[in-house]
Amino acid sequence: MSRYEKNLKNQLIYLLGKHSNTLNFIDELSEVGELLFFGGSIRDICLFPDNPPFPRDFDIAIKFKDKDEFELITKKYNHKKNRFGGYKFKVENIEFDVWDLENTWAFNNTSLQASEENLAKSVYLNIDGIVYNFNKSRIYDELFQTSIKDRKLDVHLEFNPQVELNLLRALVFKDKYKDEYKLNFSNKLKKIFKKYLEDETIELIDSLYDLQCAHYKKDYLSKEKIEFELQHI
Repeated sequence: MSRYEKNLKNQLIYLLGKHSNTLNFIDELSEVGELLFFGGSIRDICLFPDNPPFPRDFDIAIKFKDKDEFELITKKYNHKKNRFGGYKFKVENIEFDVWDLENTWAFNNTSLQASEENLAKSVYLNIDGIVYNFNKSRIYDELFQTSIKDRKLDVHLEFNPQVELNLLRALVFKDKYKDEYKLNFSNKLKKIFKKYLEDETIELIDSLYDLQCAHYKKDYLSKEKIEFELQHI
């Protein structure tokens, strides 16, 4: 058992419990299938177990047992569909990106078979390779743990519809976790950065900065910081 496994559910409930309706929402979701939390909410609990930050949003894939009941939930809570087929719910101003496990982009567009184990392998960056089954208190975190142990941000599944966003995220993670984890870029990731830098049709610094403002709604990294990092790859 991973050293995170016992703590994850309690920490998730604690974070969600800060907004009572969000915990009710998760309870209702957990009745329609197994909830597979992935992304930043789980990653940061593992990286900062004593004081995890409140996540920007919660990413959840559902291993459905009752899709009809889920349709009732969609009628009860404010939501919209995103361009990749997921549902973006907003409960007490907290965002939940919810996906049907069988219909995530990676399972529809790669040779990976849909499963909770493979969900953890369907990521572009290895640090994102972590999935937690909320119903069964089970974690899949081999890629994530390798990233932290080796202090490396690496590319796992290169085929991805949002490569530039993931390059931005790599820069953000390197900066965000620099004090505690001192992560470096793998040679594979550096080669991809260099490929984009050499593409004369892309102004990569401006593109990454604008993408950051659109995605995060704030600038974690200044243009100067992005330029500095890219110059030293």
